[in-house]
Amino acid sequence: MPGFLNLILRGVAFLFTIIITGLIGNVIAQDNHASTSARAAVNFTMFVTALSWVVCLYGMVAGVISSLSMPIILIVLDGLGVLFTFISAIVLAARIGNTNCSNTVDRSANWIAYGSGNPEHRCRELQASDAFMWFLWATLCGALFFSFTEMRSPTGSTRSSRPAMSQV
Repeated sequence: MPGFLNLILRGVAFLFTIIITGLIGNVIAQDNHASTSARAAVNFTMFVTALSWVVCLYGMVAGVISSLSMPIILIVLDGLGVLFTFISAIVLAARIGNTNCSNTVDRSANWIAYGSGNPEHRCRELQASDAFMWFLWATLCGALFFSFTEMRSPTGSTRSSRPAMSQV
């Protein structure tokens, strides 16, 4: 049962990764003259999204093909995914600030939403990306928990078909 829940969590994380990829890709595509620090935050978010693709795809494949399921690799990938997703969510939230996207005046020149023809639209895309980044972080935390549970199981894998000692 934990293997099935882990697969569902990884599928949801994959869905969030697809959404974030689209949102951040659109922000990058419409980037005309953003400041260097704004570009750095957006590019780091895209890097984290690419890492999330690797984490989600390997986790889903390992959940279906048990011969590829190595708990230590899953823990390392999940740990990196959790760490970088957490950092990216904080960076995006800090760069956006507590703002109303309809009011884009009275901001510093290097505000993250400046850099496209429509800063209000860019601000809303970045806010949505940040929200989905937090959801992705939560699902990756759950996947990391199940990876730890799988590693600590007596057989090393919850999907093992070997009999228990009482059955021998």
